[in-house]
Amino acid sequence: MDIILLALVTYLVIATIGYAIHKYLRMPWMFTVVVLGMILSALGLFQGVMESANFQFLSRMGMLFFLFTIGIDLELEQIRKLGRYIVVGDIALTLTEGFLLALFFFFGFPEFVSHSFIVALIAGIAFGTVGEVVLLAILKEFELEKTRFGQLALGIGVFDDIFEVLALAVVIALPALGAGGSRSVASQSSVIIVLSLAGILAATIILSQAGKFTRRYLERVPNDSFVIPFLILLILFSFIYFGARGFENMGVVAAIFGGIAVKQVLPEGFVQQYKKPIFFVANIFLGPFFFLSLGGKMSLEALLAYPFVILVIIAISLFVRLTLSYLLFHRLLGKRQSLVMGVGLTAKFSTSVVSENILFSTGLIAQPLYSAIMAAFIILKPIIVGVFSRSLAMMKETIQ
Repeated sequence: MDIILLALVTYLVIATIGYAIHKYLRMPWMFTVVVLGMILSALGLFQGVMESANFQFLSRMGMLFFLFTIGIDLELEQIRKLGRYIVVGDIALTLTEGFLLALFFFFGFPEFVSHSFIVALIAGIAFGTVGEVVLLAILKEFELEKTRFGQLALGIGVFDDIFEVLALAVVIALPALGAGGSRSVASQSSVIIVLSLAGILAATIILSQAGKFTRRYLERVPNDSFVIPFLILLILFSFIYFGARGFENMGVVAAIFGGIAVKQVLPEGFVQQYKKPIFFVANIFLGPFFFLSLGGKMSLEALLAYPFVILVIIAISLFVRLTLSYLLFHRLLGKRQSLVMGVGLTAKFSTSVVSENILFSTGLIAQPLYSAIMAAFIILKPIIVGVFSRSLAMMKETIQ
């Protein structure tokens, strides 16, 4: 019964505080749940519930459905049409920010990253990825998503999803490759992970090719047929199951590719029809358990003990995004718009939170660093949303 009470409290907070934050500050409601989890953890409330097997199961399902929706949102055709400058720009932004953060983590607090520069680099790169969901919401608010400025921002965000999947795959491989044991065990784990990833990619490609025929056949199915939702769940859980067979956390990557496969197999009409129910399950029903668990793992004591770490993470992120965005795009967009673009590209909180969560759960990064990274996510959001929205409102008439 305690888990039901926790769910009621969480949904009540979302419906009140979360709604107000979303409406007036244009911030996603999930940040409210992360903060709620941190407060409950600091006060020692519902601690037994959040450590229970039932809660952990719901949290993991929330994470998997959340990643599944990201796969559904990926626009492969748009990715194919991206210009070279978008690809190069995204890689330069993510790797530069990740590398500078890695230097800070490794040389400043090596005990936080298991004394490994590779772990520090992956943690930095995961933080450096773009949260295009926030960008899309703001650009739609000002009807700028189809402008050159909007396409550039979203193009980088879309390509960044592929980058995030690759970074997430590395994150998943690290615990096995870094596990204590013989080289043969580590090598065997590496082979299994690579084969699992190759199998997921192969299945996605096969289903994408088969989609040319399945879409034609499924168009004859009535709109209210039970076949389509069961087919969606069949693909999702098949990907998760077979992905996790080789290595448990590979199910995380498999969920994203499951979303891609669903979008390729089903006719566009069915994708749009069932997109809202899927997003409801992922974000409204199960999502809160995942975001609550993220906040529950944060340490308020660690945040108070290491405020400098949070400030440096935020400073590095803003410096890299503004500087490189200006250097890369000022000729295309102009000086002012390129700087505003840099602010928008600092938006975080996508697959990156899953990567940081896995790094922490497997013991590769320490709680103070995990807490600081999550706090930086939260603190950056109102800064980015406020400045980006205000700047777009002022420049709307000049953006092409």
